[in-house]
Parts: sequence; structure tokens; C-alpha cells
Amino acid sequence: MQPPSVRDVRNSVVGPEIGTLDGFNTCNVAHSAVRRPSAGRYPDPVRTTELRSHPTDSERSEAIAFIDRLERESGTPALSDHLRLDLGRPQHDEPAGPLIAMVRDAGEVIAFAQVSPANEAAAVEMVVDPTLADATRVRDDIAESIVGAHRRGSDQPLVWWLDDPDDHDREMAAGFGLAVWRELFEMRRPLPHPDHAEITTRPFRPGRDDEAWLRVNNRAFADHGEQGGWTLETLALRMREPWFDPAGFRVFESDGELVAFCWTKLHADTDPVVGEIYVIAVDPSAHGRGLGRQLTLAGLDSLTAQGVTIANLYVDAGNTAAVKLYEQLGFHVHRRRIAFAPDRVANR
Repeated sequence: MQPPSVRDVRNSVVGPEIGTLDGFNTCNVAHSAVRRPSAGRYPDPVRTTELRSHPTDSERSEAIAFIDRLERESGTPALSDHLRLDLGRPQHDEPAGPLIAMVRDAGEVIAFAQVSPANEAAAVEMVVDPTLADATRVRDDIAESIVGAHRRGSDQPLVWWLDDPDDHDREMAAGFGLAVWRELFEMRRPLPHPDHAEITTRPFRPGRDDEAWLRVNNRAFADHGEQGGWTLETLALRMREPWFDPAGFRVFESDGELVAFCWTKLHADTDPVVGEIYVIAVDPSAHGRGLGRQLTLAGLDSLTAQGVTIANLYVDAGNTAAVKLYEQLGFHVHRRRIAFAPDRVANR
């Protein structure tokens, strides 16, 4: 007999267990117990689903610990950077949020979902322990829970990012009224690179370069859903992250003005350590000078100097010029991420 899914538990709730939770009309924490076979990683039979639109610091920390564990085991990021930063904000920061859902088995988190606002829409992602015998059913159930909760409390459209989605994932997305919108490549290559940058870059200077960098970033990513429209606070959030290192944040100046940059990031919790070309951009006024290739090489030089042997980056599959450049630099597609969105987002 298959273990009961989260949906089985949720539908067993009756009477006062259905109520208003932080402004959303959702199932509350308490659920009737449903027992399942004791075989497998989680032998205790009780599963519950929790929804929070104003998660406490303790709940955020518990979710991050779950995500960190899965990332250590898989060597792959389980949650996108934008959502992870939103999850890591202190409880009383403004704006409030994010909306989160957690599935517990005997009190232990086995699945997590999050909705966070972005420029064009709210982003939703799910993280499920892959060792579960019914991991797909658990993912589907937590997806229904958090999408339903979001739509009851907001009319902001949702964008759902999935890694290498299969036919079932596509059917699930279609059931939410979402269709393929964007495709993102994670590309990798070994280090060192045989070529080196022929331009001179310098480290980013926090507190001095912030405004100049924001101008370049927001001009370069004017039409980008996640990277465009940054503010000083958006930048400050990244600079407060433990991985931030201004020495690996390379900027290029022309006539004394910042016109391009390559920001790198070390994933020190992976084995081996992966060095990411985190964000790279050239101001539109400086296009046509070959700076994209040179800034990429400057970033790879910086990573190599830190002993990193694998580099990665993320690029929109539709950005054919950038994909071609990275292929010429020896990068290959390691993973595909697909964004599913409603028509009102895709047709903008």
C-alpha cells in the first residue's frame, strides 16, 4: 500500500481545523493523524502541513537548515538565490513575508515551498526530500497548498521554476494555468582557463561603488525579471550574505566611470567548491568592445586564484549571443531550469 500523501492528511481535517491563517483562508497547522507503513527514512506515521505568510525567525531557520542539508547531499542549489535571500530576512523586516509551507513527518521537515514577490510576478518553488518513496506526490500536494494560499490572498501572477521538468511537471503546471515562459541554462567548465583577461579590473568598493554599480546593472538588465530594478537595499542584502567577498566582485572602468562588472560567488559547501559567475554585465553605452568575454575571463581568473577548479554560471537560453560566447569559452550545459508562467506574464 502506498503511503498517504499530504493531500490525504489535509482532506481529513474537519470543523475548526479549517480557519484563517495570517490573512489567508487556509488549513491551519493541526491535522488529523494518518498512519503509513513504517519502512523508509521517516518511520513515524504522522504528517502535517503548515502554511505561514509571516514566518517567524525560528521557522525560517528551520526551513534554511532543511534546504542546506539537501544542498550538501546533492551538491546542487535547492532554492534560487532570490527566494533564499527573502527567506533569510529577519522576521520583522519590511515588506512582510515570504509565504511558506512546510510538510512534517513526525515533526521533521520533509518538504518546503515558498512564494516571494519579484519584479514581474511572484516566484514559487518547492523543495522535497528526494529519498521519500512518494516524493512526487508530496511535491504535488505542497504545490497545491501554497499556490492555493497565494491565490486566495493575492492577485499577483505566479512564476514557477523547475529543474529539467518532465511530462508530469508540465501537466502540473498546466493545471495551475501556467505554460513554458523562460528557459535558463546552468553552464559549467573546468578551471583554470587557458586564456586570461587582457583588461584591468579592480575589486568592488562597498559604500563607494554602490550607486554607480546600480546604474550599470539596472540599465543592462532593464527587461530582466529578477536582476533588473535593483535598489540599494537589494544590493545590501547580497553584501550581508556570508559568501560576499568584494575581492571577487570585479569592476571595469572606462575614463574613470564604472561601465562593466563580473561578480563571482563561491559555493564553499559543495565538494569540490564551485565558483559561480554570479552576475556579469556591460553598460549599453559600452557594447561592441568585447568586454563580455574579457569580464568573464577576469572572473575566471579571480576564481582560479582562489583555488577553484569548477566554474558555473546561469544564462537565459534565449540569450543566444551570451550562450554562444560561453560555449566558445568552453562552458557546457549542466542543467536546465524552466519557468512556467501565465499568459499575462509571458505576453508582456
